[in-house]
Amino acid sequence: MWIEAGRTAIIADAHLGYGWAQRRRGELGPVEDTKSHPKLSGLIQELRPTRIVFLGDLVHAPKPGGEERNAIEILLSDLASKVEIVLVRGNHDRAFARDFGHLGISVAESWSGSNLYALHGDRLSRCAVPEGHLVLGHLHPVLSTKDAAGARLKLPLFLTSPSVTVLPAFSPYAGGFDVSKGLPNDLERLIGAESLEGVAVTGRIAKRIGPIRRR
Repeated sequence: MWIEAGRTAIIADAHLGYGWAQRRRGELGPVEDTKSHPKLSGLIQELRPTRIVFLGDLVHAPKPGGEERNAIEILLSDLASKVEIVLVRGNHDRAFARDFGHLGISVAESWSGSNLYALHGDRLSRCAVPEGHLVLGHLHPVLSTKDAAGARLKLPLFLTSPSVTVLPAFSPYAGGFDVSKGLPNDLERLIGAESLEGVAVTGRIAKRIGPIRRR
């Protein structure tokens, strides 16, 4: 999400270190994330933000191994040398202060600006709707579709209503809930009777979709 007035980019669910963390749990798959750093560098080069707000789950797991820690530190140190970084704490960031506190990144429970109020979203059942427009991460919305060859794709999806916006996961490896199968109950509660639309994204293409069918 880009806020022009404050030159602020809000990014949800980067899950840095995901591949290494899954390997430690015995899963076989890509270890090194070769996409997040170029994407973030490209964002800075194109938009020239003064601030990046990571809306929770910046890292995937506590107690990172040596290569995992090194890769995360290089990426975050590079970003911090160019822009202000704020981390809104997510459920995966519970040990961030212990593991990466030496990087000097600001950590908060929420962020607000330009009439927006941003939370990670892992505690929606206990969330009272604040003043202004609520921005959430955590839920990783996607839209399932098929390409011309019939292969099934899951496209990251921005969801927005008059009072709530849910950001897709920035991580290239994070799955999510498929909006074609309905919304999580807590999100339904927040949106209420409001209309809901989406923007599906792939590469540099964005396609508006809506209204999203509700239960």
